Amino acid sequence: MPIDKEEREREDQRVASVRSQIKERIIDLGETVDQRRSEVTEIGRSFWDDISVNADNADDVIETAASMAQQEHVLMGQKRSFQVAQDALYKLQRVVDAPYFARIDFQERGEQEREKIYIGLTSFIDPKTDEILIYDWRAPIASLFYDYPPGPATYHTPEMDVSGELLLKRQYIIKAGELQDVFDTGISIGDEMLQKMLSRSADEKMHSIVTTIQREQNQIIRDDRHKVLVVQGAAGSGKTSVALQRIAYLLYKYRTTLSADNMILFSPNSLFSDYVSHVLPELGEATMQQTTFQDYLNHKLSDTGLKLEDPYDQLEFILTGTEQDPAYKARQQSIMYKTSAAFLSVIEAYGEKLKHGGIRFLDLSVGKKVLITAEELSERFYSKTSILALGERMEQLSEWMLEKLDEIQADAQKRFYRKMVREPKYVGTEPEMKKMSKMKAHKAIAPLKEKARNLAYVDVLGMYRDLYTSRELHQELMAQAGQQLPEAWASISSFTSDALEQGILHYEDATPLVYLKGLVEGQLRVGTIRYCLVDEAQDYSPFHYAYLKKLFPRARFTLLGDWNQGIFTHANAANDAGGPKNEYSSISELMKEEETETIRLVKSYRSTREIALFASRVLPFGEPIEPFSRSGEEPRLL
Repeated sequence: MPIDKEEREREDQRVASVRSQIKERIIDLGETVDQRRSEVTEIGRSFWDDISVNADNADDVIETAASMAQQEHVLMGQKRSFQVAQDALYKLQRVVDAPYFARIDFQERGEQEREKIYIGLTSFIDPKTDEILIYDWRAPIASLFYDYPPGPATYHTPEMDVSGELLLKRQYIIKAGELQDVFDTGISIGDEMLQKMLSRSADEKMHSIVTTIQREQNQIIRDDRHKVLVVQGAAGSGKTSVALQRIAYLLYKYRTTLSADNMILFSPNSLFSDYVSHVLPELGEATMQQTTFQDYLNHKLSDTGLKLEDPYDQLEFILTGTEQDPAYKARQQSIMYKTSAAFLSVIEAYGEKLKHGGIRFLDLSVGKKVLITAEELSERFYSKTSILALGERMEQLSEWMLEKLDEIQADAQKRFYRKMVREPKYVGTEPEMKKMSKMKAHKAIAPLKEKARNLAYVDVLGMYRDLYTSRELHQELMAQAGQQLPEAWASISSFTSDALEQGILHYEDATPLVYLKGLVEGQLRVGTIRYCLVDEAQDYSPFHYAYLKKLFPRARFTLLGDWNQGIFTHANAANDAGGPKNEYSSISELMKEEETETIRLVKSYRSTREIALFASRVLPFGEPIEPFSRSGEEPRLL
């Protein structure tokens, strides 16, 4: 509801006052940034002037190293100080024209005074009085604005729960430093505010939604108790926006132990990655790692020489094929099998078998001359029983190969030198001949050393092909995994081996191949990732989920999707559990996490009531959509 004229004037005055103080702080910070930038530049310029380099004896070398370390420590401290001031300046410059968007009045139980809490994108403290003029929207007390109507309310802090009475809940629209609108609201972020925000013409980028977060969205943003958070959201319910606010909240809450480098977002496509790219900077946080699953697979398989199918080409094949076509039926059966959790068990059983034998090694050759044979590598690898993982044993093998290649290079250098000495046409001094022979030997052996470092002597693709050319091998692995060979095995094996022979890797084969590659080469785990977010999660298969869990063993997962919008419904996790009505128990089982929470967002803010109701009538599984109170024309079928 609108406020009276006198109260409006007070609010106008406060906006002007806070903006004035922010502007003063911006000037002070600007001077601080310039000063610290100059200090960093000066220290960098005079770095060596302040160090006495002396290498006459061991004590002098130690003293020189200590002097360098001390000077570097000073430089890094100044750089950090400069960065802190620059970040603070940037945050205030972003909010000076709209310093806050909400206010709550809260009276803590047992206290006589009501506390006026103004909420904005970032906090601001009066430098003279230390009074908090604006609270960051992620602060614990700010959750009252999103979660409660006026009345009894409680917010959670790391130390305790604080209860009391929420006496006022007010919203503001401030643009270019002017208070354009202000009104009090009740149980949720007011429809009046939402109407105004949604009526703005949208541009090509996604924006922060902190001014209009709803209670159920706030529950998602602030959830830090569950290992797996599944968000089922209707079209236009703000799933992705909420995910990005969630990232910003986590980076704020755990700012001393968590950085954007500890997070990764799997987007549906690269265009979408660009679409969301500026939301976190808008919220004052560094942009996290972003990729698409297709780009990730391309990166992992770049050395195979295979042409990786695009998932949309796979989809087109499925949608345009007919049951009468044998190739279509074989492909369908292949997709269903290779995207299942059962096939993941087969790959894992294969990894166990390869610990005892069966790894395909490749000869290391220069021209036609074999320097290290595949048989030597296999014998060395399997010569003694080891409890180490395959990847660790590969690392040891690579170290042995590099030592052996050093010996081969030294021998080659001697041979090249002897040949030059005997060569009557060559005229050169002895040092020149030694230098040239060393260069020739290095040029011949360096590519082999690179292969040794990159494990390019292991034929993972050949081992994957063996899964389809050897029925006995596949049958043995299925038995170890407690399963039986698929009925359509003949079609699946023939279809797959033919494609691999032609250098084609179908999309359903990509993740299993990457998984096998990780098992053999030891690059299966990324321990630095603490939070993994998957957008359009309905398009991921059971194999994908199990693989991501293995890849990021320390991570908490946020899976966002609308199983009614499933593009690849022939192979997604929902299908694995009997359809969209039951998909969540499937995901929790796949992720092997008891701490799984599912939250449904049923209100759609993107479309008019008429469009949302029309869409709900054609959904195959009838997931409820609650349209936002905004009307438009009735959809027409043409």
